[in-house]
Amino acid sequence: MENHGLSDEELKRVLAFEGYGNKTAPDWFLGMEEGGGSIEELKVRAHSFGPVEDLRLAHEKLGWGDMRQHVPTWRVMSKIVMALEGTNEWQGTARAREYQANTLGRAGESTFLTELMPLPCPSIAAWPYPKIFPTKEDYYADIRPNRIRWLRSEISTSQPRMVICYGKGNWPHHMEIFDNVEFRPHVDGRIRVGQYHSSKIILLPFLSYDLVPATLIEQIAHLFRHEVD
Repeated sequence: MENHGLSDEELKRVLAFEGYGNKTAPDWFLGMEEGGGSIEELKVRAHSFGPVEDLRLAHEKLGWGDMRQHVPTWRVMSKIVMALEGTNEWQGTARAREYQANTLGRAGESTFLTELMPLPCPSIAAWPYPKIFPTKEDYYADIRPNRIRWLRSEISTSQPRMVICYGKGNWPHHMEIFDNVEFRPHVDGRIRVGQYHSSKIILLPFLSYDLVPATLIEQIAHLFRHEVD
């Protein structure tokens, strides 16, 4: 049966998408939702994506060009991981671009990229799927509780070394994932840090150049670099 452009099975598959990269990776990034968003894109995802995808190969399937394109969120992620790993010249644009293109979110590599909500959307205010869920608030109410339970279970099972949760507006939902964890402020209150079993949980602002500049990344690396050695 068609569900406003998607069959029930197609909708089930896109709602169950988990993320990009390697679920056994030491470093996870947890955002709000991917960019993009259309029924046509969801149909491509339903037919060609598995539960976990290689980021570069997935974007080739979507016809979105190569992974060297300028995406600030990916660029900041790349710099964070390289800084934590003590990579030389991690601040350089060329080095970050190559990490983004060849390593970030890749199968078998050191990162896993997942989201609080599974459907891609062009912005917080936008809602491109009114025929699936009448409003974004309906979508959140229907999907977010189970997604939080799923993330809690997956993180408990995989026990990554670090989970970097970004987007300050979503910190309450991020904290809901981690039962009874005390999050303490660090770096003049710009980030919060908690311990969940063997995983260090770091709450960051949205990963943009102005909110997470190189100076903040260096401070984060100084705090946690010994934990990735």
